[in-house]
Amino acid sequence: MANEEHLKLIKQGVDIWNAWREKCPEIHPDLSQADLRGVKLQKINLGNTNLKESKLQFSNLTGAQLGEANLTKSKLQEACLQSAHMQKCNLSGAGMLEANLQYTNLENASLEGAQFNEDTLFNQTNLKGANLLFATGLSTSQLSQAITDKETQLPDYLEEEMDDDFLLQF
Repeated sequence: MANEEHLKLIKQGVDIWNAWREKCPEIHPDLSQADLRGVKLQKINLGNTNLKESKLQFSNLTGAQLGEANLTKSKLQEACLQSAHMQKCNLSGAGMLEANLQYTNLENASLEGAQFNEDTLFNQTNLKGANLLFATGLSTSQLSQAITDKETQLPDYLEEEMDDDFLLQF
């Protein structure tokens, strides 16, 4: 369960939250299982925050700092994460249907078992070193818009599809 003091702070707005984070960088906030649906969280600093099983559907997290945050099994349906900084964050089992991940930095993030669909946006999303094993709902056309590297781990069904596409070029 979320820390009540942390919940009160975040509900006071991004400016108050970010000032508190700057003043107390050693604290790793606990917002696990918090209901933050539809909250405007643009440019908020949620780095190293426990957001496990949190409800963030329809939230605006444009430009947010989420590096090394724990978002395991969080609900991010239709969340706007455009240009968010999410390096090394844990999104294992997260629901990301129709999420906007355009220009988001997910380098070395764990997206193992995350759920996507054809409406999840990946334009210029950095997936270098990301773990997408067992993720569902992804297509090669979505990932062709993202930035990947040889360290990016894709689900088996996409690896096979990409191998077939490669062979069709000959």
